[in-house]
Amino acid sequence: MFTLEHSVNDILANNIIMSHFEYLMPVFFLELVPEELRHLPLKEVRHQVIMPWGVPYVADDVIEGANQLINLSQDSENYEFIKVWSEETPEDYFPASDGARDGVGLLLIKQSFKPGRKLALICPGGGYSAVSMLNEGIHTAKILVEKEYAVAILNYRCSPNRYPLPQEDLALAIKRLKLLARERGVTSELLTIGFSAGGHLVASESCYHKEIEESLQKKLDKEFPGLAENLRDISAKSDMTCLSYPVISFLSEHHEDSFINLTGNDEILREKLSIEKNVTADFPKTFVWACQDDQLVLASNAERMYQALQRISVDVSYRLYPTGGHGIATAEGTSAEGWLNELVEYMSIEDEKIFSRI
Repeated sequence: MFTLEHSVNDILANNIIMSHFEYLMPVFFLELVPEELRHLPLKEVRHQVIMPWGVPYVADDVIEGANQLINLSQDSENYEFIKVWSEETPEDYFPASDGARDGVGLLLIKQSFKPGRKLALICPGGGYSAVSMLNEGIHTAKILVEKEYAVAILNYRCSPNRYPLPQEDLALAIKRLKLLARERGVTSELLTIGFSAGGHLVASESCYHKEIEESLQKKLDKEFPGLAENLRDISAKSDMTCLSYPVISFLSEHHEDSFINLTGNDEILREKLSIEKNVTADFPKTFVWACQDDQLVLASNAERMYQALQRISVDVSYRLYPTGGHGIATAEGTSAEGWLNELVEYMSIEDEKIFSRI
């Protein structure tokens, strides 16, 4: 396993890590280190290199990511991959980060899939240009497992793939996860958690689940008839959603890069994909939260989503935390640190509107 005594060159020389590095974090994290410093221990590099957003080099994150990749590739007892767009998953399958449909995969925290547990699917963010699998994915998953959830994480297609391809990835993942849960005795009610652009992914798929499922089913019927038949009667709609510092609107106070990456700057889609303008009464029960000091995706996105759902009597709860910024995932050490506890408590409240859709 790697430590801060290792160098960037040590990581670059490891074929397993470099084959999958972008599954967890951008490879430019390594490229930021000048060649003349790549032989130094990372504990020294973090004092000599500054990240583009002004903080010291993220040496600890790089080491954690490298070690996690080794675990994912070798620890079949604790982790399981499912190839989403396939009727079978090869034994040596490891989801790619090349943007191809073949690389879309579900990462299951294997030991969490026990009878009687609740079910959660995590969609990390990344501005529709990448998927932040480590902090928003794996870190969040570990806490949810402690709270007795059966947990899976989705890496979906990003730019240059355009709407509705990421939404189709999520719709198919939902259907497959519900079927898997039924086979393993896990509750059929699904909580889907989206961060940042992943929040937009969850919200947009929930908003347009009927038309997305229709286009998805046509593709499955044509290309994967066995899978299509197994999933035909399983809904692609989440039972509950959590939108964490979400991208919601593309009309005002919005994250323009997410719009460009998702649509290719197609202005025809701007209003349709401003989800607060299009929600209906069948939207899932929702917990939405953000931080007031978030300068990347303004908290007004979360607030407008809350107000839109409240107006149409959807069961919704909103939390605005004073500090924390953006991309904080589990939010440890910030004012938002308790959001996961509040989410679990809110979703545990009995609600006759929530029922199995399998």
